[in-house]
Amino acid sequence: MKKPVFLICILLVSAVIIFSGCVSEYEVTEPPKTTPQPEETSTTTVTSTATQTVDPIQLLSGPTWSWSSRVRIKEVSISDDGDYVGGLSTQKAIIKTPTRNLLTNIKWPKAQFISVSSSGEYIGIADEHYVKLYDNKGEELHSYNTGGTINQIGVLDNGNLIQGGEKSPQLSAVGVKGNEVWNWKPGISTAEVLVFDYSAGGQNLLVGTQDEMVYYLNTESKYMYIWFKDVSGEVEDVKMSDDGEKLYVLTDDNKIHSFDKYANKNWEKEIDINTVEIEISPDGNYILTKPYNAADSFSFKNKVYLLDLNGNVKWMKQMDSDVGVIGISDDSKYVVISEGRDLRMYNLNGDERATYHLDSKYGMFFVCLDMTPDASKMALGTTNSLLVFG
Repeated sequence: MKKPVFLICILLVSAVIIFSGCVSEYEVTEPPKTTPQPEETSTTTVTSTATQTVDPIQLLSGPTWSWSSRVRIKEVSISDDGDYVGGLSTQKAIIKTPTRNLLTNIKWPKAQFISVSSSGEYIGIADEHYVKLYDNKGEELHSYNTGGTINQIGVLDNGNLIQGGEKSPQLSAVGVKGNEVWNWKPGISTAEVLVFDYSAGGQNLLVGTQDEMVYYLNTESKYMYIWFKDVSGEVEDVKMSDDGEKLYVLTDDNKIHSFDKYANKNWEKEIDINTVEIEISPDGNYILTKPYNAADSFSFKNKVYLLDLNGNVKWMKQMDSDVGVIGISDDSKYVVISEGRDLRMYNLNGDERATYHLDSKYGMFFVCLDMTPDASKMALGTTNSLLVFG
């Protein structure tokens, strides 16, 4: 009787060992939770390498291309590779491509805004009540009347043109074929959209309206708006990081408000002089402010601040003349500020790296700026010219 029992025990032990081995093998082949990490590391490396080629002194040695409009250039826009540059005055618009200039034979009664998609494939232009979309060969893809004043436009890489203004719907996106992709109306039907910014890809938007409200929207959700906040002041500017995580609002009482995407307020900081615009790095870690001497007072101090994501002042510069344009490169390696006729490039510590003094034939001062992510090419509008550096 003992021998069969002994054999049964051996068989049972063997079965347990075999089964536990199978379980162990299954656990080892389970996909690791950190699989996406190598892709993020690769992306960072590529960006860092690209920014090492910029020579600020050579870049600001003078414009490599110019276009005379005889009147003020109101807005400029440049593709990420710098191959497509757009600029417009009240009556004229131009798109500089690698081979030719586009749209120069079209007269615009009241041109307001221009936007080149990051890829350079699409160009949007707003002419008071009208919005037009072109491809980068100059062919008009669609045009429509919004029925009211347009305050801002933006063109995504998929060709969706976003416009915000005074008429319902106050914010909308129209596709390449002229089809409405989505539209949004704030709770108050008369609340005009003043400014907006969007994350990379355009899924999330931060919108400022004239009723002292800001809205955080997601175009993929059923009702679009996720939350709204009363900022107790007229909204001057809004900015959103590329990932939609960091949100900044500038109000007319010179206060910068910082929110996260869950509507939590991180901080509020009051700037000690009149401030009309902010620019941020794409990661949202730095905020640059633009002063404006609205009263044209001799005692006004043109202070430019660079803040970190916690609202702390990294540095402040008091400029001798009025500030025209401000900008930060994608990696925050370069900060660009113009004062009067001088365009200056600084590093993140505020050390001046290069300066360009505007030749009188190109205008009296700088009006608008856009640049490639690594700051290797810049498009600037002046009082009578569109200039390209790099």
